[in-house]
Amino acid sequence: MTDISPDIPVHRINQILRTIFELLWFEPNGLYVSEIIKYLKDSISFSEYEMGFYPFAPFIPRYEVVMRVGTIPLVKAGWLEKTKNGRWFITPAGRNACYHFKDSNEFFEMSVQLFQQWKLKENKRLAQLGSDPFNKAVEYSWTQIKQYFEVLDIRDIRIIVTSLLKSLGCYITWIVPYKDDDSHFDMICSLDPLGLKPPRIVVHIAKCNEVTTMEGLEIFLHDLQPNDVGIYFSFGGFANGLQEIAIEKAQPVIRLIDLDRFVDLWVENLGKIDQVGYAKFPLRPINFLVFPDRF
Repeated sequence: MTDISPDIPVHRINQILRTIFELLWFEPNGLYVSEIIKYLKDSISFSEYEMGFYPFAPFIPRYEVVMRVGTIPLVKAGWLEKTKNGRWFITPAGRNACYHFKDSNEFFEMSVQLFQQWKLKENKRLAQLGSDPFNKAVEYSWTQIKQYFEVLDIRDIRIIVTSLLKSLGCYITWIVPYKDDDSHFDMICSLDPLGLKPPRIVVHIAKCNEVTTMEGLEIFLHDLQPNDVGIYFSFGGFANGLQEIAIEKAQPVIRLIDLDRFVDLWVENLGKIDQVGYAKFPLRPINFLVFPDRF
């Protein structure tokens, strides 16, 4: 049986996995695979062999194969989660495991051991790394979407958000003037055309390149009236725990929408998105064959 890493020793696999875990430890909301790969390339000096390719995966460098396959046992153990959008983050169980293994070397040696055990059973499926473009396409698309939102002008983002809210049945009754940076509200919506019936839906859009913290959320909450419904868009993500806090709050009702959730809503309602909004955020689906045994 062919080993996928005959010339990449255990301590090297250990180093790659350790570097990934150390990076994600301080990123409770996780990072996209493209960000993890960039960090690995900046942090580890890979050899020419490690930068080369396996015959069964001619488009993925060997170190990246080790990264992707080596983390599968961590996922199966519940220590690492990989979202459908290509974002990885350490789970609470993974953090507890780190505390359980007081010696960090012991933890990563266990990870490598799980990896090697997995390889013995799953070697035949490794060829899919080179033949299935789905994962790479998903990861690339999310990197592109994230970068796109980071450079969008706030006027364009408001147009996109407005289009989504309209597709969900909201009527926009007020939008903040373009240069009004002091307002904590970007728009106000209603569920009826004249805006006469409660609730009043108040929307805030955070800066796309910033992670929203509790402080930022509290400023928004402070200006809401008791019967308002607040919608807080943060395409840069939310600090750890904010989603749970928002769900637990009874008054005022608030919903937090990150980039992942926004794109999900956009895709779900794509047939109802108006042309103005679609022109600013023109997503187009591409169909792939996805077999049941694809990992």
